[in-house]
Amino acid sequence: MGRSRVNVGIVGVGYWGKNLLRTFRKVAAARVTDVCDLDEAGLAAFRDEQPALRTTTDLDALLARDDVDAIVVATPPSRHHAMALAALRAGKHVWVEKPLALSAEHGRELVDAASAAGRVLFVDETFLYDPLVREMKRVIDAGALGDVYHLSFERLGMGRIRRDSSVWWNSAPHDLSILFHLVPRPVVHVRLHQHAYLQAGIADMANCDLELDGGVSAHIYLSWLHPEKTARVTVVGSERMLAYEGRFEKRGVTLYDYAVDRSTARSSGAAPILPIQKFSARPLEIPAGAEPLGLAAEHFVDCVVHGHEPLTSGARSLRVVEVLEAADHGATLGGRVG
Repeated sequence: MGRSRVNVGIVGVGYWGKNLLRTFRKVAAARVTDVCDLDEAGLAAFRDEQPALRTTTDLDALLARDDVDAIVVATPPSRHHAMALAALRAGKHVWVEKPLALSAEHGRELVDAASAAGRVLFVDETFLYDPLVREMKRVIDAGALGDVYHLSFERLGMGRIRRDSSVWWNSAPHDLSILFHLVPRPVVHVRLHQHAYLQAGIADMANCDLELDGGVSAHIYLSWLHPEKTARVTVVGSERMLAYEGRFEKRGVTLYDYAVDRSTARSSGAAPILPIQKFSARPLEIPAGAEPLGLAAEHFVDCVVHGHEPLTSGARSLRVVEVLEAADHGATLGGRVG
């Protein structure tokens, strides 16, 4: 590369692109040199505020620059494939927002293009860089929960309701990436039911049941129509449970100890229940550390510099797209718009 820092161009500087611009400007080993967006008025504001920052509405012109090493794609999901593919074929390293693509075929094409070009393809599955999720992974891998039975995910709240894609394709990538990180087993069955109340044919609520190899089950509940925001993960084991809240204002992990008397013998007249012998909660003291998005950006730049495969590489994220697509193809749709 021949430079002391990785030169980064950001494509799409709307709501999330502005966060990425702010984040990458804090990474010591990176330098944001260019932004690309179709909003000329917005680009003019960038030029006024940051004269050294080059701006363009022409993606091809940006990709043709020899002094840009990496491209960050922060556009709507429908544009991820075409833009990321063009960037890889232009010899750029690529950071792409989740999901990697809107079909497994397009996802595989991006993975193959990155391999052929010898470039890093990074998917922004931000929660995998949260130190609290890493601690959950450590606890599970150490066997502290016993056998893992079930994982449940809730991602709810009145947030950004998209017109061009469903809550399943927008929110489920977060939870599927966490699921496969914590319990890396193949999915053997998936069933998705969605509800559309706000826009015809575009689900704003979704419920998905998954069965993983070895009998581990998972449930994902997503909604853009909910009075409280939560990004909660619960892992149920044979000996303990873990609960994680990912919303930044209330992030934390709690470990639950429990025991249930499973014996078949019971005294005459006893209620037909399994007695709970023990149940207690203990918040885990885990320093939250740096912002997960900042840790993700640092990891991306480090992988570009040293040629490592990212934790959230395109190849690893492909399974998320495969499950998204498989579930969507067999989904049922309810709700009513009116």
